[in-house]
Amino acid sequence: MTNLILAGSGGCMRELVWQIAEQNKVSSLWNIAGYVDCNEPENGSGITVGESIIPYLGNDDYLMSKKEPVNVVICVGAPHLRRKLAQKYRSNPAIRFPSLVLGDVKVCGDVHMGTGCIVSMDARISTNVILGDFVFMNTGSMVCHDGILGDFVTLSPDVKLAGAVKVGSGSDIGMGTKVIQGICIGENVVAGAGSVIVRDIPAGSKVAGVPAGDIAVKAGSDSLR
Repeated sequence: MTNLILAGSGGCMRELVWQIAEQNKVSSLWNIAGYVDCNEPENGSGITVGESIIPYLGNDDYLMSKKEPVNVVICVGAPHLRRKLAQKYRSNPAIRFPSLVLGDVKVCGDVHMGTGCIVSMDARISTNVILGDFVFMNTGSMVCHDGILGDFVTLSPDVKLAGAVKVGSGSDIGMGTKVIQGICIGENVVAGAGSVIVRDIPAGSKVAGVPAGDIAVKAGSDSLR
């Protein structure tokens, strides 16, 4: 089994622990050595997920001090936070970023996947799809033929992208969103849960609805999900 250290302690991390445990029931691939986070757990020792206790290893300094090769998975759903951590960790050449493909995922053999990606249970990736670095596909998400996802894209649970859809770097696509064929979504777009996207979306937009349109976001809000 290959040792992993998880970065983050929120729901994304805990769901990933569960998915890895389920994966290991079929084929023992990954051993979670522990996790790092800026906040120490209340009990001082770790986090319990199901029947597993994931030990707390320390904050980012633990990883940044590593001299020997170490595998790290960034378990953060928000693209901007995932990017921030990746940029920091990449300054230590000892840190490696394996991509995880978990559970009953179906991935076509001609898919090109970057480093540090997470493809969760029940996801589907069709032919001639390109995933950039640190893409996070949540449970039940799907990318049809000829799709392109830029670096740090997040697809929430049950997002469905039809053929030849392009999603720009850093975009965050909310739960259950559907995108029709050939649409281009720019960088750093946020799409609210349940949106139906039927037109190209410019970079930096925040959209929601059926069909999805621009919306005003209250000051201080950073998520539509």
